[in-house]
Amino acid sequence: MAFCDRLKNLRDEKGLSQVELAKILNISRQSVGNYENGLRFPNDEKLIIKIADYFNVSIDYLFGKTNIRNFNIIIKEDEETYCKKNSALENLFYELDKLSPETIKKITYTIKLFNKKNTD
Repeated sequence: MAFCDRLKNLRDEKGLSQVELAKILNISRQSVGNYENGLRFPNDEKLIIKIADYFNVSIDYLFGKTNIRNFNIIIKEDEETYCKKNSALENLFYELDKLSPETIKKITYTIKLFNKKNTD
């Protein structure tokens, strides 16, 4: 999915009009319309970051490089453990992104069973 489609879908999910999003991003409504119609692309790095931050998605997601919205997972552990887990989770998400939704559902179910067994 292209940037223009992602931006429109994200705006629609929030229930925002183009005018409202333009005010939030401090740009014109016409710019939002041009981005969503694929006529233009934001060339300002700060604006791209602002869009990603507002919608809580990664830039890779905005650009259509991944279907994973955000890799930022908060893990409340010491910094070394956090870095190791964060790296491992990013690798896992990268691999999961290649799978079908049905396969991901099966893996999620298996993980839930595994966690339940470990807590019993």
